[in-house]
Amino acid sequence: MKSNTTHKVNVIRCKNKNGEIRVKVNTKEETENPVLCVNARNDESYSFKVLPERQQKRTLIFIIPVAKLSPLNLYYDVFLEYKNLKGECKSEKVSNKSRIQRLFVNILHSRQQRVTYSGSNYIVTEYFSVGGILSFQVRETDQYDSLKYYLKEILACIIVPFVYWYYKDSKLTYEKFSNYARDNSFYYFSYVQENIKNNKLYFVIKKESPDLDNLLPYKKHVVYFMSIKHLILALVAKYLIASEAKGHLYTWRHNQSIIKFMLNRKPFVFLQHGVLGLKQVDKTFFANNKMNHADLFITSSEIEKKIVMKFLGYRSENVSVTGLARWDNQEVEKTEKKIFVMPTWRVQIELLSDEEFLASDFYQAYSKLLHSTKIKKVLHDNDYTLHFMMHPKFVRFEKYFRSNDQRIKMMHQSDISIDKELKSSELVITDYSSIMWDSLYYGHPVLLFQFDQAEYLRLQGSYFDFNKDFRNLIVKRSDTLLNKLDKFISGEEQVELQEYRDKYFAYIDKNNSQRINEAVNTWEKKYQFKSLFSKLF
Repeated sequence: MKSNTTHKVNVIRCKNKNGEIRVKVNTKEETENPVLCVNARNDESYSFKVLPERQQKRTLIFIIPVAKLSPLNLYYDVFLEYKNLKGECKSEKVSNKSRIQRLFVNILHSRQQRVTYSGSNYIVTEYFSVGGILSFQVRETDQYDSLKYYLKEILACIIVPFVYWYYKDSKLTYEKFSNYARDNSFYYFSYVQENIKNNKLYFVIKKESPDLDNLLPYKKHVVYFMSIKHLILALVAKYLIASEAKGHLYTWRHNQSIIKFMLNRKPFVFLQHGVLGLKQVDKTFFANNKMNHADLFITSSEIEKKIVMKFLGYRSENVSVTGLARWDNQEVEKTEKKIFVMPTWRVQIELLSDEEFLASDFYQAYSKLLHSTKIKKVLHDNDYTLHFMMHPKFVRFEKYFRSNDQRIKMMHQSDISIDKELKSSELVITDYSSIMWDSLYYGHPVLLFQFDQAEYLRLQGSYFDFNKDFRNLIVKRSDTLLNKLDKFISGEEQVELQEYRDKYFAYIDKNNSQRINEAVNTWEKKYQFKSLFSKLF
């Protein structure tokens, strides 16, 4: 039984160094058989328990070997299990009742040590997560762990008081890892720059981004990632408006800093990366997520709006039906005799070793498709090509999908946008990816290759009944898919689209960004913004 009373187990001291984490706690009641539970947040198999090194009345000391914190699990939360003198079994979160002390640890990120796992360098960080729970993060080191960027953050904090009034009405937008300018954020940003005079919307992007040229016409409103200006704007911006979560506006998975602390407390307009529905989303964007919820949630239909309200917990006034900004892209791509294949990622495959991946049903299914004698014959006989692209989370497995056939090509998102591939293809094959919606919006046929539908629904879930809502698009067997491809290319069979377009899109035009901007303006006039100082306390 888990108690609802807060701070029954309070952290007195936590030393994170020399290959161990020494935790000293105080309990509100006397304990028997106490055990410290270090619970892996994503995969319970990495959880473990630690017996006390020393116990004196209600004071307990535990030593956690850092080597037991596996880097295959990113976050760990700490609880204390024990029996009280009444014989009751308890499980209490280990927390810190002092908000000031929690802020000190989380903002200054001073409680960390570097360790090596399998030849790679990692940082183990102590912090207090939502609810004040003592937590640990294990992440691989990167270039942003250097002193250079730490000093930049200090300098930005020093400068803020002198420029606050100039930038206080600014807004920030960005895309995945602040490395791209090709999705909904970019097209909304372009609309604002071309139609709204004296706007204060800035686009944050890395200097080495492959999409930097897309932003050249608007360079006065472009800010380089991790520059002093970026860090200043991250502190003082009025709100964020983007197609990705807040974490993409800062160094990835660097959770302990004043910059990340302030970003987590910014109002957020969610432009979405795609249409929601095929895949159940994690709790990142739930309405009750204190840090990452959307204050305005952009959708494309009344059906999608109902999903956001019913399953994510939003109120009607916080959800707007406008369509996606990227659908305003005026570029016309010539349709080629081409099939575009792009499966989405799988939660159970993401952390597999290469050997485990090669044994997976996912690899076997798509390898069979790409190396099929039949598909090669169909492509050659009809002068077609097949372009195959992996989801960004599976890029490390791309090397296993090479083909020696000149008509089957592996494509990379760093070289060509998904949007261009969709628009220039006669047929799109995906599975549970939201690119299905883009293909339908553009009027291009799409098939859903769901060979693992039962497993996917069990592990990931969907807000739709696949076999009812998309029965004419779903293919579950490789041989059936190959037959459908053959018939489509030869012209014997077509994929009907109109019923899906009529049902799932509120608008099919080039005014999505305009509607988004009107919705944002309406929301902004009603929203009660907090001062910079109040966000700290």
